Amino acid sequence: MLSTIETALTQEISGVADGDAWNVFLLAVIQGLTEFLPVSSSGHLALGKSVMGLEAGGMALDVALHVGTLGAIVWAFRKDVGALLRDPFEGRYLSWIWLVVATLPVAVIGIVFKDSITAAAGTAVAAGGGLLVTSAALLVGERSRRKFDAPASPADGPPLFRMRDALVMGFAQAAAIWPGVSRSGSTISAGLVRGLSAEDAARLSFLMSIPAISGAAIVELPGAIEEGFGSLHGGVVLGAMVLAGLVGWGALRTLLLVLRKGSFPYFAGYCALLGTVALLMGA
Repeated sequence: MLSTIETALTQEISGVADGDAWNVFLLAVIQGLTEFLPVSSSGHLALGKSVMGLEAGGMALDVALHVGTLGAIVWAFRKDVGALLRDPFEGRYLSWIWLVVATLPVAVIGIVFKDSITAAAGTAVAAGGGLLVTSAALLVGERSRRKFDAPASPADGPPLFRMRDALVMGFAQAAAIWPGVSRSGSTISAGLVRGLSAEDAARLSFLMSIPAISGAAIVELPGAIEEGFGSLHGGVVLGAMVLAGLVGWGALRTLLLVLRKGSFPYFAGYCALLGTVALLMGA
């Protein structure tokens, strides 16, 4: 059985021109690492494709990789997701109202500026500028973390938040539509600025990412289906989705540790350096 699967996968990969399959797997690793670490997955995907000269897959491949890391979020926060699903049946709606408020900004901005964002998605200059914005956001967030030093909510209870927190973090998530602006970095930093603990800011950041990523995938799905994966075979894309999810789960656990250690300045320096390199590449 294993030999049959290995043979089939080898045939899938060998049918892809110019080694694109291995580049796709490398992109899956990049997506898994950078979707959760505060360094911008969109910026790294844009730069990765630019360096590799990878044209296969297009937007359809991006959607598939994001769906893979979405699975990692759902699994990592499965207790919170389960509580959200039970809340309406038990007469509790506050968390759902919070999610709607947090998702509205990204939904509106994503629809209104879709063409401009799509045009910028593959350019090194746009990604470089976004990475510099991420660097600044991380420094502001770390400063706020040290200033407030807020206690975390009980692990077995709902995170402490206010509706203003939802709105501020929602607009931070909307800003991350631009390539190079880290969704996790901007939203967690916004939560820290609002005085939330690092743990609560991370929990809320990733819970609010579920409808945002799902919605974006649904919006892009018709175009992705029409565009297809080009020379890439379905088996390669499926393998890349699984790989992105597995790597993403590990990166998510790492981020929670990083937040406790106060390591955002290191990521800020990395984003600043990579953003500068990207701007020079695109000049």
